[in-house]
Amino acid sequence: MTRLIFSFVLVLGGCGDAAEEPTPSATESVTKGDDPLSASEASTTVTTSSTTTSTSTSTSSDESSTTAQTCDKRVVVMGYWPPTNEMLRQWSTNAEQNPDGWAGEDWRGHGYDVLSFFPEFPPDGDPTNDEIGQDGAVGSPDFDLRVDYQATSADFWRIVDELDPIILVTTSRGGDIGWEIEAIEGGHGSKNPSDPSLDWASDQHGAVQQPTEATIDPRSWDAISTHRQGMTVPSALPLDAIFDATDALAVTSVVIENGTSGNFLSGFLGLHGVYYQLHAKHALAAGHIHVGFGLPVADATALIEATVEAVILAHPADAAACP
Repeated sequence: MTRLIFSFVLVLGGCGDAAEEPTPSATESVTKGDDPLSASEASTTVTTSSTTTSTSTSTSSDESSTTAQTCDKRVVVMGYWPPTNEMLRQWSTNAEQNPDGWAGEDWRGHGYDVLSFFPEFPPDGDPTNDEIGQDGAVGSPDFDLRVDYQATSADFWRIVDELDPIILVTTSRGGDIGWEIEAIEGGHGSKNPSDPSLDWASDQHGAVQQPTEATIDPRSWDAISTHRQGMTVPSALPLDAIFDATDALAVTSVVIENGTSGNFLSGFLGLHGVYYQLHAKHALAAGHIHVGFGLPVADATALIEATVEAVILAHPADAAACP
């Protein structure tokens, strides 16, 4: 297939629908080297849905060298509406969401554990049967990453604080597209000089329908209040390697998108991913993928596997420092 790189066009059908976009030519990008602030580095013991894992930060080069040989190194992948939740099931440690059992331990022998998190949409699993903001489109409160600003903020930070992923891939459903690799995030609000929460389209759910300072994690607020009005954050994924690996499957169109994931929940989650990588010293890669709403689950699964493997190959576990 011919490689395609183009600007974002608003499409219906997913968590990425946007009211406005930053103009890429007018944006400024922040890179990890520009912002040395690190995430919390306290020694903790954390519990996931199926395992208890100890993580710690070394205090000397000798300790770091020793820990690097023994610590768990993790890839976290997040999804939203189908097919992005369905394509991630194999990596969920939640037995209710993945009754076939977790397949992410030392995935393909690469030295990384892969774990996934995503919502469920009862009663029929199809959010398109419900209006935006209704419970059937937002997702069950019993599972992670409801399509809601407050729930996404809380769940995102709980997950990454517990697992300290070295690689983080966020995904969401788009419209009539194939596999869209997002190159930048943030930068919204060019026509809004005041409240950053108003940069974001209403999620139409609950009493508070925008990501206000009082209702989201302080780090979420820092992300959306800092990276706006043309200030974007570039993807930290190996875009070309992902393109090559996924395009080779020849199952759908693959593009590198030079716009953003939008100013709805897709862009909100996507900005969280790159913001996390920007601030977490140990994090090597993060970025967002938009997935076409009509993509069959089997194809989407093959594409996310190729994507994750391409990122891992770009950042081998034996060269990655422990969190």
